[in-house]
Amino acid sequence: MSTTRRERALAEAKTLDLSSQDFLAREFEIWDLLREELPIAKTRQAPMAQGATTGWVVTRYDDVADVLRRPEEFSSQIGIYPVRPWIPQAIDPPAHTGYRRILNPWFTADEMARLEPHLEQYAGELVEKMLAKDEFDFVADFADPFPTVIFCELIGFPLADYTQIMDWKNVLMHANDGHSRGRALALAKGRALGIPIEDERRITTEQWFQIRATVGVEIYAYLKKLLDGRRVRPADDLITRLLQARYENERPLTQEELEDTLFLLFMAGLDTVASVLGLIVKGFAEDAAKRREFVSLMEAPERVGPAIEELVRFHAIVTMPRRATAAIGFRDAAFGENEIVACPSPAANRDPAHFPHPHEIRFDRMPNRHVGFGLGPHRCLGIHLARRELRVALQALHRRLPHYRLLPTKEPELFGGMKGVASLWLAKA
Repeated sequence: MSTTRRERALAEAKTLDLSSQDFLAREFEIWDLLREELPIAKTRQAPMAQGATTGWVVTRYDDVADVLRRPEEFSSQIGIYPVRPWIPQAIDPPAHTGYRRILNPWFTADEMARLEPHLEQYAGELVEKMLAKDEFDFVADFADPFPTVIFCELIGFPLADYTQIMDWKNVLMHANDGHSRGRALALAKGRALGIPIEDERRITTEQWFQIRATVGVEIYAYLKKLLDGRRVRPADDLITRLLQARYENERPLTQEELEDTLFLLFMAGLDTVASVLGLIVKGFAEDAAKRREFVSLMEAPERVGPAIEELVRFHAIVTMPRRATAAIGFRDAAFGENEIVACPSPAANRDPAHFPHPHEIRFDRMPNRHVGFGLGPHRCLGIHLARRELRVALQALHRRLPHYRLLPTKEPELFGGMKGVASLWLAKA
């Protein structure tokens, strides 16, 4: 007897693993199936919440938006952090509001506009260096360093520490998701700690917790050193501004608050833009017509902005986990207290109820209320920087290299979870 779509949806939900290569190969087929047949699905392992044995995943846009807009019922405090919760990501309102009031003025559209000349200069330098070669890894040569170095400069992380910073990030985020560098670093750290790792293909959850905790302590020690240095020698960076800030205009931030905020900035600024940029360029390498369409519009200010929004919608990467603060009925489901509810932006952004022909890139799509930057009180703090970096990067690349192709001898290395491209070898067309 043939398996029904409902039965297939139940089977997919039970084995859902966003970090697996099998999932990446069938991602949007799976999201479409769940959205149609099981839009609120029970899973055996909570996505994006390591260690939680069961959870839920919601795949319709309206349900994702509803969860993200109700922090009193769906908390961001989910216990996945290697040492302490990060501020303000893992803090709920009303305390969250006070921290965002400190940070928001530093990431406005006007503040980020002041960075544009520097963004263009640095992007141009990277492109020139990259194009000196006939074949190049776009991720290593451009997608990783461009947003990361800019963010290090903005925050106040020494550029000499770039390699160490990237290695820490890759261990924390990419030990088990198909990112070969992240896995190799995690294995090396595990062996150095004397952890008996039997299967090099996948580190167990318990082992990863041990590794993440150790790396987290190393990062906190690094952040403390930077804070101590800025107390003696202030600079024009966000570390100095944090030291001068006052929570609700009443008191300075404590040492833990300073470190936890910097830890969030450390993680949030090092991966997301690079991942989206890699996916966009991979897509353009595979679809020359769509690339030519982008090149034809990218110099028109009134068109390139909507085009960037559509690329973010189409190449959304983040699944946002939330914790039910109490037993709650949600549509036809019953969430238990402390159960994890995962909100995948890639699924919500392909919901045909909100995005006609969702699997097509339409650069003039209007309206385009995607959740690629999140939604609700925890919407991405760096949204204006991310939009500007993506635009500047894509313009800089395509002005110098409007035609390129995937290098057939080296397959793109994709990773899952908060997905992206770890390696993308291109050749001039």
